[in-house]
Amino acid sequence: MNKKADNNINDVRVSEEVIAKITEIAISGIEGVCGFVKGKTSFSHLFVRAGQPSAIGVKVNGDSVEVSAEINVSSNCRVKNTAEKIQQRVKDDIQNMTGIAVTKVNVLVRGIVFDNE
Repeated sequence: MNKKADNNINDVRVSEEVIAKITEIAISGIEGVCGFVKGKTSFSHLFVRAGQPSAIGVKVNGDSVEVSAEINVSSNCRVKNTAEKIQQRVKDDIQNMTGIAVTKVNVLVRGIVFDNE
């Protein structure tokens, strides 16, 4: 008896919403981040799927993803260092939790939040 083996029986797919949520959680844990914000010049908020924060974008490219996040940061942080921490943590968290390769993490700082003293 000759049986053909099917190696694709256990196909697992991760939705863009799940990747966006992983990104949101990863960024929220970074010191200096004061929240997410969507730029006013974009109309993409009209086409965002339900449940996906509009300030986080996920683009699937075959077997990899590209993530974008728009944030506000604290005036007490070093913006470059904070952005680099975000890029590394988002990449690590997505790859560790899903096994999907992250090709790019774009961080757009939309504003600086000044603490009232």
